[in-house]
Amino acid sequence: MTQAEMYAELCALTQRADRIDASYHAAFYLLSTDEELFRKARAHVTYDGVDFTSIKRACRGMEQQQREVLSIAHNLFSWRSPCQVTPHNLSRLSCPTLDHVCSAMYIANGSVAVQIHENESGAPELCLDDSEYKLIRRIYQQLSSHSLCADGFEENDMEIE
Repeated sequence: MTQAEMYAELCALTQRADRIDASYHAAFYLLSTDEELFRKARAHVTYDGVDFTSIKRACRGMEQQQREVLSIAHNLFSWRSPCQVTPHNLSRLSCPTLDHVCSAMYIANGSVAVQIHENESGAPELCLDDSEYKLIRRIYQQLSSHSLCADGFEENDMEIE
């Protein structure tokens, strides 16, 4: 199964795929990056939500990195869930896992949207739409390039007497 197929199946299990929020999208994106993690997680995704406690129990014997991804997915889904993954742990994630985690963070904050398109052969392909992120970044860059003085005037516009 491709990541796009796994992601779409997790969304479909909620029976409200078109109405789930960014927290679901971020968690499902991460849960679909690993086939074994996906297989264990899908049994615990329903219309009522995602039972991460049950998923964690089912994943006890998995590798540490898989459990860390699960913990991050849980925390992005349910903001108050404890996450033992530290910045040091993040720095040790292999490629492309760290990229997936970073993308999931952008998905969770609404800067990136998950989309599924058909490729040339008609198979589903997962794409990340980062147009919102790029817009935010351009605005930030424009704001930071215009340094303002305390009185709100741009330094270049001030006249010195």
